[in-house]
Amino acid sequence: MKKILAFCLAAAMVLGGCGKSSENTGKGAAETDGLTVVTSFYPVYLLTANVTDGVEGVTLKNMTQPQTGCLHDYELTTEDMKTLEGADVLFINGLGMESFLDKVMGQYPNLFIVDTSTGSVTLAGDDHGHAHEGEEYGEEEANPHIWLNPSNGVKQAEVICDALSQADPANADKYAANTATFAESMESVIAQAEAINAAPGTEVAVFHEGFPYLTDLCGLEVGVGIYADENDEPSAKELAEAAEEIKEDGIKLLLAADDAGMKYAETLAAETGATVVELNPITSGELNKDVYRLGMERNLQTLADALS
Repeated sequence: MKKILAFCLAAAMVLGGCGKSSENTGKGAAETDGLTVVTSFYPVYLLTANVTDGVEGVTLKNMTQPQTGCLHDYELTTEDMKTLEGADVLFINGLGMESFLDKVMGQYPNLFIVDTSTGSVTLAGDDHGHAHEGEEYGEEEANPHIWLNPSNGVKQAEVICDALSQADPANADKYAANTATFAESMESVIAQAEAINAAPGTEVAVFHEGFPYLTDLCGLEVGVGIYADENDEPSAKELAEAAEEIKEDGIKLLLAADDAGMKYAETLAAETGATVVELNPITSGELNKDVYRLGMERNLQTLADALS
């Protein structure tokens, strides 16, 4: 798998307006005090929680359930729409992760929607042989799992901070201070990644679309990528070809999450003698701001141990 870096140079993408309206946001007169912030899914919630930590008057909600995982082909529920009714700001990951965005914009045209991917460094996405809405078949797209690089996590937090400072200028200094604290914590995470002493050209196999961000961070190369979900499973031929490539390239580590890809990693491990390493894509878990930092640290320690 060739990894191609693309740099996002545009300013923060803001979709919709900034005004609060009971017609479009569902807020009544009794609910106009404070700021209600909604995030599209778990990793965006964690980043936003770091920025809003301790700021009075801010109510932070995650639209989807924290066990949802990535939002590929996710369909909005009635409960999701109820959550959005009271929102002043909706933070999304962007890069096509939220395929349902048109529906949200159609129902809440004045909702302040902010794409947090602006400014992040992206890797090329994998061509699954299908296209998202609005794309041509087989069109290359950016890998949206940007939060698995802590430098991107900082960029996302900065976009969140800027948007919240616009929506809530009275607390702008607090948002900025929290974002600076988060960025400082990520410096140690990045240093931890840089300390991983992988031999140049070390290849691994990955079984989650987000893990190329982790491997790129650690100087590893993706030799084989198998990305499976309930709607898109690898064929027997693809698995046989992957097994052959793993053997030929001398790949020793198969990086998988506790999801649909794990069984394929275990199957290929049995066939090739490679070792399965379980990593956390940080797509589900507790609604606690520290989970992002802890998850990144544990992933890096797990990789360091596996490579030692």
